[in-house]
Amino acid sequence: MHIYTPTDLDDMTMVEAIDAVTADLLDHQAAASPHSVFTVMRHIELLCHLTARAANDAHFGIAYEHADPADQVEPLCRAAAHLGRATAHYTLALTPVLALSKPDARSTVHKQLDAIEALSRLTKQVHDALLALSDARTCMTTPLPPGGQAPPAVPPPVPTPPAAKPHR
Repeated sequence: MHIYTPTDLDDMTMVEAIDAVTADLLDHQAAASPHSVFTVMRHIELLCHLTARAANDAHFGIAYEHADPADQVEPLCRAAAHLGRATAHYTLALTPVLALSKPDARSTVHKQLDAIEALSRLTKQVHDALLALSDARTCMTTPLPPGGQAPPAVPPPVPTPPAAKPHR
């Protein structure tokens, strides 16, 4: 398990960097511990770095005409949008991680229920961030159809949480 930093990503292609960040998110998952706050903050930093890099590379291609828009600039722009979405989802995961990292999170039944709900929110945000990373990778690896228009994105289905058991 490798722990990536933004400077590690600079020596990779965009697809390699997306794959590395995806692997890092999967290898170092946020859980109910005080260390998870650091992990989530590090992941947010990696996602912000990828987003800025995709946007900057697209701008460089447009400003200096170093790339054919259909070949590189368009996929980078679309990937940047998905990377921004991944960053937003992972940033939203910070709130439940903070709630789960509190030492008294398991002291009462009420707090246990709060912890279960926080864990559910965390799981959903991380899942959505991983979907956005997958979409960004697809933008970089799938050629545009003839005519240069990307097909409209179909939102992924939202997983339904397990049914709550009735309280007695």
